[in-house]
Amino acid sequence: MLRKPLGRGLGALIESTIDENPTGGETSTGAPIGSTVAIELIVPSPYQPRRHFDPERLEELTRAIEAQGLIEPLVVRALANGNGEGAKYELIAGERRLRAAKSAGLAAVPVVVREVDDRGALELSLVENLAREELSPIEEARAFVQLNREFELSHEQIADRIGKSRPYVSNLVRLLDLPAQVIQMIEAGELTPGQARPLLSIAGAEAQLAAARKIVAGSISARGAEQIAGAMRKPARMTARTLASAARDANLQALVEMLQRALTRKVRIVPRRGKTPGRIEIDYYDEQDLTALASTLTGHGAMRSAHL
Repeated sequence: MLRKPLGRGLGALIESTIDENPTGGETSTGAPIGSTVAIELIVPSPYQPRRHFDPERLEELTRAIEAQGLIEPLVVRALANGNGEGAKYELIAGERRLRAAKSAGLAAVPVVVREVDDRGALELSLVENLAREELSPIEEARAFVQLNREFELSHEQIADRIGKSRPYVSNLVRLLDLPAQVIQMIEAGELTPGQARPLLSIAGAEAQLAAARKIVAGSISARGAEQIAGAMRKPARMTARTLASAARDANLQALVEMLQRALTRKVRIVPRRGKTPGRIEIDYYDEQDLTALASTLTGHGAMRSAHL
Protein backbone atom coordinates (compact mmCIF):
# COMPACT_ATOMS: atom_id res chain seq x y z
CA MET A 1 0.00 0.00 0.00
CA LEU A 2 1.27 3.47 -0.86
CA ARG A 3 1.48 6.21 1.72
CA LYS A 4 -1.07 9.01 1.61
CA PRO A 5 0.07 11.68 -0.86
CA LEU A 6 2.33 14.34 0.60
CA GLY A 7 0.11 17.31 1.31
CA ARG A 8 1.85 20.16 -0.48
CA GLY A 9 3.07 18.36 -3.59
CA LEU A 10 6.58 18.07 -4.97
CA GLY A 11 6.76 21.59 -6.34
CA ALA A 12 5.77 23.23 -3.06
CA LEU A 13 8.10 21.05 -1.04
CA ILE A 14 11.19 22.14 -2.92
CA GLU A 15 10.04 25.37 -4.53
CA SER A 16 13.22 27.16 -3.46
CA THR A 17 15.38 24.93 -5.66
CA ILE A 18 13.24 24.40 -8.79
CA ASP A 19 12.39 26.79 -11.59
CA GLU A 20 8.92 25.72 -12.68
CA ASN A 21 7.78 26.23 -16.29
CA PRO A 22 4.08 25.31 -16.30
CA THR A 23 3.48 26.60 -19.82
CA GLY A 24 5.74 24.06 -21.48
CA GLY A 25 8.40 25.05 -23.99
CA GLU A 26 12.08 24.68 -23.22
CA THR A 27 14.41 24.90 -20.25
CA SER A 28 17.21 27.45 -20.19
CA THR A 29 19.49 24.78 -21.72
CA GLY A 30 17.17 24.40 -24.71
CA ALA A 31 15.89 20.96 -23.70
CA PRO A 32 12.12 20.41 -24.02
CA ILE A 33 10.13 20.24 -20.78
CA GLY A 34 8.38 17.02 -21.84
CA SER A 35 9.87 14.73 -24.50
CA THR A 36 11.22 11.31 -25.37
CA VAL A 37 14.97 10.75 -25.33
CA ALA A 38 17.28 7.89 -26.20
CA ILE A 39 17.84 5.73 -23.16
CA GLU A 40 21.62 5.78 -23.53
CA LEU A 41 21.63 9.55 -23.06
CA ILE A 42 20.38 9.24 -19.46
CA VAL A 43 23.08 8.88 -16.82
CA PRO A 44 22.61 7.85 -13.16
CA SER A 45 22.41 10.49 -10.46
CA PRO A 46 25.01 10.68 -7.68
CA TYR A 47 22.16 11.93 -5.48
CA GLN A 48 19.99 8.83 -5.84
CA PRO A 49 19.22 7.83 -2.21
CA ARG A 50 18.05 4.35 -3.13
CA ARG A 51 20.65 1.58 -3.19
CA HIS A 52 18.62 -1.66 -3.04
CA PHE A 53 16.26 -2.74 -5.81
CA ASP A 54 14.16 -5.85 -5.29
CA PRO A 55 14.87 -8.24 -8.20
CA GLU A 56 11.36 -9.70 -8.24
CA ARG A 57 9.63 -6.32 -8.33
CA LEU A 58 12.08 -5.17 -11.00
CA GLU A 59 11.24 -8.23 -13.11
CA GLU A 60 7.50 -7.57 -12.70
CA LEU A 61 7.95 -3.98 -13.85
CA THR A 62 10.05 -5.14 -16.80
CA ARG A 63 7.27 -7.46 -17.97
CA ALA A 64 4.71 -4.67 -17.61
CA ILE A 65 6.85 -2.31 -19.69
CA GLU A 66 7.35 -4.98 -22.35
CA ALA A 67 3.58 -5.30 -22.60
CA GLN A 68 2.47 -1.67 -22.28
CA GLY A 69 5.56 0.51 -22.63
CA LEU A 70 6.73 3.02 -20.04
CA ILE A 71 3.61 4.93 -19.02
CA GLU A 72 5.03 7.24 -16.34
CA PRO A 73 7.89 9.48 -17.55
CA LEU A 74 11.25 9.75 -15.85
CA VAL A 75 12.28 13.02 -14.25
CA VAL A 76 15.66 14.25 -15.49
CA ARG A 77 17.75 17.40 -15.66
CA ALA A 78 19.86 18.49 -18.63
CA LEU A 79 23.58 18.47 -18.07
CA ALA A 80 25.72 21.49 -18.89
CA ASN A 81 26.14 20.49 -22.55
CA GLY A 82 22.41 19.88 -22.99
CA ASN A 83 22.09 22.09 -26.11
CA GLY A 84 24.11 20.23 -28.68
CA GLU A 85 24.20 16.90 -30.37
CA GLY A 86 24.75 14.05 -27.95
CA ALA A 87 23.07 15.93 -25.10
CA LYS A 88 23.11 14.08 -21.81
CA TYR A 89 20.51 14.02 -19.06
CA GLU A 90 20.96 13.14 -15.40
CA LEU A 91 18.24 11.03 -13.82
CA ILE A 92 16.45 12.64 -10.86
CA ALA A 93 13.52 10.30 -10.25
CA GLY A 94 12.62 6.92 -11.72
CA GLU A 95 15.72 4.75 -11.24
CA ARG A 96 13.67 1.53 -11.05
CA ARG A 97 11.68 2.47 -14.16
CA LEU A 98 14.90 3.24 -16.03
CA ARG A 99 16.44 -0.11 -15.09
CA ALA A 100 13.28 -1.97 -16.10
CA ALA A 101 13.07 -0.06 -19.40
CA LYS A 102 16.64 -1.08 -20.22
CA SER A 103 15.83 -4.71 -19.38
CA ALA A 104 12.75 -4.50 -21.58
CA GLY A 105 14.93 -3.35 -24.47
CA LEU A 106 13.42 0.12 -24.96
CA ALA A 107 15.50 2.43 -27.15
CA ALA A 108 13.88 5.64 -25.87
CA VAL A 109 11.83 6.67 -22.86
CA PRO A 110 9.48 9.57 -22.02
CA VAL A 111 10.99 12.19 -19.72
CA VAL A 112 10.11 15.39 -17.94
CA VAL A 113 13.07 17.79 -17.87
CA ARG A 114 13.36 19.94 -14.75
CA GLU A 115 15.67 22.84 -13.98
CA VAL A 116 16.99 22.00 -10.54
CA ASP A 117 20.26 22.34 -8.61
CA ASP A 118 22.09 19.55 -6.78
CA ARG A 119 20.12 20.00 -3.56
CA GLY A 120 16.85 20.05 -5.45
CA ALA A 121 17.83 16.88 -7.31
CA LEU A 122 18.39 15.06 -4.03
CA GLU A 123 15.18 16.42 -2.51
CA LEU A 124 13.09 15.47 -5.56
CA SER A 125 14.49 11.94 -5.59
CA LEU A 126 14.02 11.59 -1.84
CA VAL A 127 10.41 12.82 -1.87
CA GLU A 128 9.46 10.57 -4.78
CA ASN A 129 10.92 7.49 -3.12
CA LEU A 130 9.26 8.33 0.21
CA ALA A 131 5.89 8.74 -1.48
CA ARG A 132 6.29 5.29 -3.05
CA GLU A 133 7.62 3.69 0.18
CA GLU A 134 10.64 2.49 -1.78
CA LEU A 135 13.45 3.55 0.59
CA SER A 136 14.72 1.51 3.50
CA PRO A 137 15.11 3.36 6.83
CA ILE A 138 18.89 3.39 6.35
CA GLU A 139 18.62 4.80 2.82
CA GLU A 140 16.38 7.55 4.18
CA ALA A 141 18.81 8.26 7.01
CA ARG A 142 21.78 8.54 4.65
CA ALA A 143 19.85 10.91 2.39
CA PHE A 144 19.01 13.08 5.41
CA VAL A 145 22.68 13.16 6.41
CA GLN A 146 23.64 14.20 2.88
CA LEU A 147 21.10 17.04 2.94
CA ASN A 148 22.46 18.11 6.31
CA ARG A 149 26.19 17.92 5.56
CA GLU A 150 26.40 18.89 1.89
CA PHE A 151 23.56 21.39 1.74
CA GLU A 152 23.51 22.57 5.38
CA LEU A 153 19.83 21.85 5.98
CA SER A 154 18.80 21.36 9.62
CA HIS A 155 16.69 18.36 10.61
CA GLU A 156 13.71 20.69 10.94
CA GLN A 157 14.23 22.07 7.43
CA ILE A 158 14.56 18.55 6.01
CA ALA A 159 11.37 17.48 7.78
CA ASP A 160 9.52 20.48 6.35
CA ARG A 161 10.63 19.66 2.81
CA ILE A 162 9.61 15.99 2.90
CA GLY A 163 6.40 16.41 4.89
CA LYS A 164 7.62 14.58 8.00
CA SER A 165 8.24 15.57 11.63
CA ARG A 166 11.64 16.64 12.96
CA PRO A 167 11.79 13.66 15.41
CA TYR A 168 11.17 11.33 12.45
CA VAL A 169 14.25 12.70 10.70
CA SER A 170 16.43 12.80 13.84
CA ASN A 171 15.49 9.30 14.98
CA LEU A 172 16.38 7.79 11.59
CA VAL A 173 19.71 9.63 11.45
CA ARG A 174 20.62 8.31 14.91
CA LEU A 175 20.37 4.74 13.58
CA LEU A 176 23.57 5.38 11.64
CA ASP A 177 25.43 5.50 14.98
CA LEU A 178 24.84 1.77 15.42
CA PRO A 179 27.51 -0.81 14.46
CA ALA A 180 27.78 -1.70 10.77
CA GLN A 181 26.44 -5.23 11.35
CA VAL A 182 23.34 -3.88 13.09
CA ILE A 183 22.80 -1.40 10.25
CA GLN A 184 22.97 -4.33 7.83
CA MET A 185 20.23 -6.08 9.84
CA ILE A 186 18.02 -3.01 9.44
CA GLU A 187 18.74 -2.82 5.71
CA ALA A 188 17.88 -6.50 5.35
CA GLY A 189 14.56 -6.00 7.14
CA GLU A 190 15.56 -8.19 10.07
CA LEU A 191 15.29 -5.25 12.50
CA THR A 192 12.76 -2.43 12.39
CA PRO A 193 13.73 1.10 13.45
CA GLY A 194 11.56 0.63 16.54
CA GLN A 195 13.50 -2.47 17.52
CA ALA A 196 16.87 -0.87 16.74
CA ARG A 197 16.48 2.52 18.46
CA PRO A 198 16.71 1.16 22.04
CA LEU A 199 20.12 -0.33 21.16
CA LEU A 200 21.54 3.20 21.01
CA SER A 201 21.28 3.45 24.80
CA ILE A 202 23.51 0.39 25.29
CA ALA A 203 27.19 1.14 25.84
CA GLY A 204 29.61 -0.56 23.43
CA ALA A 205 29.28 -1.87 19.89
CA GLU A 206 29.68 -5.52 20.93
CA ALA A 207 26.87 -5.26 23.47
CA GLN A 208 24.65 -3.53 20.91
CA LEU A 209 25.30 -6.27 18.36
CA ALA A 210 24.66 -9.02 20.93
CA ALA A 211 21.35 -7.42 21.87
CA ALA A 212 20.40 -7.02 18.20
CA ARG A 213 21.06 -10.71 17.54
CA LYS A 214 18.98 -11.65 20.56
CA ILE A 215 16.08 -9.51 19.30
CA VAL A 216 16.23 -11.04 15.81
CA ALA A 217 16.61 -14.62 17.05
CA GLY A 218 13.68 -14.30 19.44
CA SER A 219 11.47 -12.19 17.14
CA ILE A 220 11.27 -9.75 20.05
CA SER A 221 9.00 -6.74 19.66
CA ALA A 222 10.08 -3.10 19.87
CA ARG A 223 8.70 -3.03 23.42
CA GLY A 224 10.75 -6.08 24.30
CA ALA A 225 13.83 -4.46 22.76
CA GLU A 226 13.35 -1.50 25.12
CA GLN A 227 13.24 -3.89 28.08
CA ILE A 228 16.43 -5.64 26.97
CA ALA A 229 18.22 -2.32 26.54
CA GLY A 230 16.96 -1.15 29.93
CA ALA A 231 18.22 -4.31 31.56
CA MET A 232 21.67 -3.94 30.00
CA ARG A 233 21.93 -0.40 31.35
CA LYS A 234 21.49 -1.60 34.96
CA PRO A 235 24.48 -1.50 37.36
CA ALA A 236 27.05 -4.29 37.03
CA ARG A 237 26.36 -5.46 40.58
CA MET A 238 23.07 -6.96 39.44
CA THR A 239 23.26 -10.66 38.61
CA ALA A 240 22.65 -12.07 35.16
CA ARG A 241 19.52 -13.73 36.52
CA THR A 242 18.19 -10.42 37.75
CA LEU A 243 18.99 -8.81 34.39
CA ALA A 244 17.01 -11.47 32.55
CA SER A 245 14.12 -11.07 34.98
CA ALA A 246 14.13 -7.30 34.58
CA ALA A 247 14.16 -7.61 30.79
CA ARG A 248 10.99 -9.69 30.95
CA ASP A 249 9.20 -7.43 33.38
CA ALA A 250 7.30 -4.99 31.17
CA ASN A 251 5.39 -3.57 34.13
CA LEU A 252 8.60 -2.57 35.93
CA GLN A 253 9.96 -0.85 32.84
CA ALA A 254 6.67 0.94 32.29
CA LEU A 255 6.85 2.23 35.88
CA VAL A 256 10.38 3.53 35.31
CA GLU A 257 9.26 5.40 32.19
CA MET A 258 6.24 6.85 34.00
CA LEU A 259 8.42 8.14 36.85
CA GLN A 260 10.95 9.63 34.43
CA ARG A 261 8.20 11.50 32.59
CA ALA A 262 6.69 12.77 35.82
CA LEU A 263 10.02 13.84 37.36
CA THR A 264 11.75 14.84 34.10
CA ARG A 265 14.98 13.15 35.16
CA LYS A 266 16.70 9.76 35.07
CA VAL A 267 15.16 7.12 37.36
CA ARG A 268 16.45 3.62 38.13
CA ILE A 269 14.62 0.87 39.99
CA VAL A 270 16.90 -1.74 41.56
CA PRO A 271 14.74 -4.82 42.34
CA ARG A 272 14.93 -6.53 45.72
CA ARG A 273 17.04 -9.67 46.06
CA GLY A 274 16.09 -12.14 48.74
CA LYS A 275 15.85 -10.20 52.00
CA THR A 276 17.67 -7.21 50.55
CA PRO A 277 15.15 -4.43 49.87
CA GLY A 278 14.87 -2.89 46.45
CA ARG A 279 15.39 0.83 45.92
CA ILE A 280 14.60 3.69 43.58
CA GLU A 281 17.46 5.94 42.43
CA ILE A 282 16.70 9.44 41.11
CA ASP A 283 19.33 11.70 39.55
CA TYR A 284 19.72 15.37 40.50
CA TYR A 285 22.30 17.87 39.30
CA ASP A 286 22.78 20.62 41.90
CA GLU A 287 21.32 21.95 45.17
CA GLN A 288 18.65 23.97 43.37
CA ASP A 289 17.63 20.91 41.37
CA LEU A 290 17.50 18.84 44.57
CA THR A 291 15.23 21.45 46.15
CA ALA A 292 12.91 21.34 43.14
CA LEU A 293 12.87 17.54 43.25
CA ALA A 294 12.04 17.52 46.96
CA SER A 295 9.23 20.00 46.30
CA THR A 296 7.80 17.72 43.60
CA LEU A 297 8.01 14.60 45.78
CA THR A 298 6.42 16.22 48.82
CA GLY A 299 3.73 17.97 46.84
CA HIS A 300 4.69 21.44 48.13
CA GLY A 301 4.31 24.31 45.70
CA ALA A 302 7.58 25.79 46.88
CA MET A 303 10.27 25.15 49.45
CA ARG A 304 12.37 27.92 50.87
CA SER A 305 15.30 25.61 51.41
CA ALA A 306 16.21 21.99 51.55
CA HIS A 307 17.26 21.19 55.11
CA LEU A 308 19.13 18.00 54.27
